Amino acid sequence: MRTKIFIDFWNFQLAWRDYHRQQGVTERVSIPWDRTLYEVLVKHVDTKAIYSGTHVYASIDPLKPGDSKLRHFLRNVMSGFPGYSVTIKERRPRSPLNCSHSDCRAPVDVCPKCKRKVTRSVEKGVDTALVTDLIQFASDGLFDSAVLVTADADFVPAVQFIQSRTSKQVVHAYFKPQGQELRNACWTHLYIDDLMDEIIPEGDSGDETG
Repeated sequence: MRTKIFIDFWNFQLAWRDYHRQQGVTERVSIPWDRTLYEVLVKHVDTKAIYSGTHVYASIDPLKPGDSKLRHFLRNVMSGFPGYSVTIKERRPRSPLNCSHSDCRAPVDVCPKCKRKVTRSVEKGVDTALVTDLIQFASDGLFDSAVLVTADADFVPAVQFIQSRTSKQVVHAYFKPQGQELRNACWTHLYIDDLMDEIIPEGDSGDETG
């Protein structure tokens, strides 16, 4: 059974941080992208599953200084991990916030507390790229099962289409209790919470990039 993994980068990254904070962990716990993450997920899909690659979909803000480091990691480091393919989309500037009162609607472009400028950006193309690849790879017979790592219910129609039109199975992998709608649409599911001791062995904090 050939198994591909599809990861919504920010959806997973933020949930990973929240999970460890809820466990009372104060230091950063990095995601072991290059080692145990994909190995554990594939193993729990089926003991005979064959790893067929990991596809990661991420967005970066070109105006945010820290995102240049992230772009470098995604493009030059993560892309070199075994079987990895990384799709990067740029976020676009978004119109400023406005006062919600109909008789005002004034733009709110400065934080009232810290007095710094409020900037917003919108993610474009990540979901579309993931859905396109998921359906295309299924139609081309490039996997027998897919592990979908996200809680976004927007992927439900794609999952339903694949499972109704092909013999492929989609496995949901995420944290409890998030992503219930997507989890219910998938063939089966994996709770990352229950796999954490395998993903992060005792004494290992993961690689330095997560």
